[in-house]
Amino acid sequence: MSSAARSPRQAIKASWYRSELAGLDPSHALETLAPDGVAAPSLLLEASEPVLHELGATLRDTGYATLLVDRECRLVHRTCGRKATATAFDGVGVDLGASLLEAHIGTNAPGTALETHQPVVINGAEHFAEGLKEFSCFGYPIRHPLTRRVEGVLDISSLSSDANPLLRPVVEHAVRDIERRLHERSHATDARLMAAYQEAALRTRSALVAFGDDMTVSNRAAEDLLTSADITHLRLLAEELPRSTSAPIELRLASGQPVRVHATLLGTRRPGALLKVEPRDERRVISQPASEAPDHARDRTTLLVTGAPGSGRTTRARNLATGAPVTVLNAAEALLDGDQDWGRRFQQRMSSPAGTVILDGIELLSDVLVDVITQQIEGKTGPQIVMVAGPRDLLPDRTAALAALATRYEETLPLLARRDEILGFARQMLDEIAPGMFLTPAAEKALASHNWPGNLRELRAALAFAVRQRRVGAISVQQLPPGVTSEPATPPSRRPLDQAERHIILHTLRTFDGNKARTAKELGISRTTLYAKMRAHRISQF
Repeated sequence: MSSAARSPRQAIKASWYRSELAGLDPSHALETLAPDGVAAPSLLLEASEPVLHELGATLRDTGYATLLVDRECRLVHRTCGRKATATAFDGVGVDLGASLLEAHIGTNAPGTALETHQPVVINGAEHFAEGLKEFSCFGYPIRHPLTRRVEGVLDISSLSSDANPLLRPVVEHAVRDIERRLHERSHATDARLMAAYQEAALRTRSALVAFGDDMTVSNRAAEDLLTSADITHLRLLAEELPRSTSAPIELRLASGQPVRVHATLLGTRRPGALLKVEPRDERRVISQPASEAPDHARDRTTLLVTGAPGSGRTTRARNLATGAPVTVLNAAEALLDGDQDWGRRFQQRMSSPAGTVILDGIELLSDVLVDVITQQIEGKTGPQIVMVAGPRDLLPDRTAALAALATRYEETLPLLARRDEILGFARQMLDEIAPGMFLTPAAEKALASHNWPGNLRELRAALAFAVRQRRVGAISVQQLPPGVTSEPATPPSRRPLDQAERHIILHTLRTFDGNKARTAKELGISRTTLYAKMRAHRISQF
């Protein structure tokens, strides 16, 4: 038996502190309970049913209740020995579907055991919520024997007057029995998953990856195509897919390779997924159908590339150039050298009949130079012109009029909206800055989670900083700039709208020092909704 179970006083004190930080009020903590009477099928419930049935028979006609919560602390089973005990639980809302998270209702045996991963006894007044002080409870975490992940908590509760410390060994024995059954079912489901994988491998040469709770299997094609970061990304994707999924999913690997993923989820209570990953062609269409695209060898179409600073817009402009040689004229140089000198270089370059001229930062040009460039574009002679500017809706009127002369247009997205490309960019940049050095998995996770307001420019600067700290070998989190490592971890491939919501919640939580009640009020949502969104966005540091 754990020391936390024998001497829980410090654990109770720490739990009360966490409850207060969550903004809970002992008099109103149970108001958020919303039982729906539904227990979703799960491997935990399936493995526990025979044990719970036996416990229920043993405790029949007693004042004890058996509770089981899953890894989300959602009540999935409740058996009461007497009607009076059931009535008492009904009176406070502790029924199937209710969330007993410590952050929702304060100190309680299932929630606190799940929070600490330790067995815990909560006696009467040690409960945080006033409505729970008439109960005494003992919660014991259930760990998967293979993954060691806490799958849920088994709890025996009673009215305080019926509490009996001799029930602790009974709970511990029941938990060991449930863990054994989890182990047995894991092997059975893994066997079904392997059969599905082997059957698929006979029908395709594409990359195949099979995910179970305790195993990952891939073929040679997958090993050649996917990195460890890709495998992690695909596992997260598989865990979040709905059971009814059928449409293929398009995403980009860490290398930058676009792929199409076909997912098959096993029809079992335990999560299992078989993914087929196929590379796909990605051809950018700027403003006209491919059938109407001009011959690039003779193309004089004026292009416009816009985007936030550091988002790769100049590099993209170079890639779009259709004629050689390529000359880049930076508008910022006109501020230093003067309009006359810059204009002379522009006219000299435009006197050539071939090549491409990239005008970088046209929003910095004076009205005089804007007129010169406008006349050149309208004359339709000389090299191809590719203009580079900031976001179109932020351009000054004169510059916007110049930009409007472009007949083809492309926008480079900020790095935040291309999160699945971050690691590919980082590896390429690191190879350029310090060939032979590489990033540890933890460092890659930190880079993929950062928001990069400075885009690619900031990413390169961060890697250069890390190289100066290390110079050889692997770059770990410790070598990255503090501003990168302090950013909370964010799951990859999150949609920009979801990311924006996450930032708003984080900002509001920081504003109110983690107070959930004040945060929910400021955001205009209930605390239940706030906690649900925090779980969905994996915000766990508050």
